[in-house]
Amino acid sequence: MKKEVNYLNILTNVLLGRNSKITNAIGYIDTGNSLRCSVTGRHVAIATYEVAADLISTDLIPLLEMYRKDPFSMYTHQDKLPFGFYLIPYKTICADDQIMLAMDADYMFVDNRYVERKPLVGISPTSFKILHTNKCILLNKNYMKRGKRHVKHYKGK
Repeated sequence: MKKEVNYLNILTNVLLGRNSKITNAIGYIDTGNSLRCSVTGRHVAIATYEVAADLISTDLIPLLEMYRKDPFSMYTHQDKLPFGFYLIPYKTICADDQIMLAMDADYMFVDNRYVERKPLVGISPTSFKILHTNKCILLNKNYMKRGKRHVKHYKGK
C-alpha cells in the first residue's frame, strides 16, 4: 500500500521583509537544513535568487549576479560586501568547501502564525523550484521547532 504524502505538513507560505521591501515564497520545511552562520551565530534559511532579488535594491542586483555566476569570486570581494551581507562556508552531501552569500532580513512570517525577527537569508547558488515556482525558501529546522512551540501556545487560547 502506497503511503500518501500530505504536502501541507512540509510546505508553507512565507512572507519576508527587508528595508521596506516585501516578498512571498513557498517554504519547504527542510529538516536537513541545520546551516548556521559562524559570524552571527544565527540559523540560515536558504532562498532562491528570485526571492533575494525581490528584497534588495536595484543597485545590489550586480552583486547577486556576480555571486550566481561564480560563488567563489565573492572571496575576493568579501571586504567590500554591503552592510548586512555575509559569506557562509558550508558542505553538502555532494561537495565540501562551498560558499553561500547571505543577507539580513527584517522579519519572516511562516504561515501567518510565526514571525522570526532578523532572520538570516542565504541565497542558493543554484536554482530550484517547489510546486512549479522559483520563489522558494528552505526553512532551517531550528525555525520550525520554535514555530511549532509558538503555534502550540496559541492553540490553547
